[in-house]
Amino acid sequence: MTRNDEALPAPRGKTRNDILNALKRADGLTVDQLSRGIGITPMAVRKHLAALEREELVAAELVRRPVGRPARAYRLTSQSESLFPRGYDSIAVEFLSDLVMMDGPEKVDLLFNRRADRAYAFLEARVSRARSFDEQVAALASGMDELGYLTQWEKTGPGAYAVRQYNCAIQKIAMTFPQACYYELETYRRLLNAEVERVCHLMAGDHMCSYVIRQRAPAPTAPQ
Repeated sequence: MTRNDEALPAPRGKTRNDILNALKRADGLTVDQLSRGIGITPMAVRKHLAALEREELVAAELVRRPVGRPARAYRLTSQSESLFPRGYDSIAVEFLSDLVMMDGPEKVDLLFNRRADRAYAFLEARVSRARSFDEQVAALASGMDELGYLTQWEKTGPGAYAVRQYNCAIQKIAMTFPQACYYELETYRRLLNAEVERVCHLMAGDHMCSYVIRQRAPAPTAPQ
């Protein structure tokens, strides 16, 4: 299979992927054109297109034809781009590896530190609005979920919490540059001013990254 003919992963069915691949290669196709190109009935094409429209992965517009009534031509939306193979992680690893060779590992550490500062600012804007520690943990988990980490949290006891991340948005990069994981752990500690321990780690073969968070007891007040 050549690169240009590389198909989408097929967890949702081959026909659906055939339609998406056909639309990717064209500047708009009608139901009849898709039917002929893929080899299924127009009714089946319409059924798949209706589902894809509901998911906002395709959109239709009327186009004029030399003869006959205007037809609906279907095109992919910008939201569909994430469905197609991308090599961003591999390129990023290559660039960072080249940077280590050219300028040394300290420069890469600096880049990860700068990324951690941006993540801290993004999360701190959410955590700072929380009043209770429960709300702070919830805001942190929600922010990480927004960043693509598929995050959940729960309170496991008085002042004790678990935050679980079922996806790593930079997993391929972290496999080569584990300092990315170090900065994530430190970001949790800085944001919550709490005891934070990583107890599960995707890089260690676990199916998630999991953190145990323990709220620090308030400092005793000085006697008057």
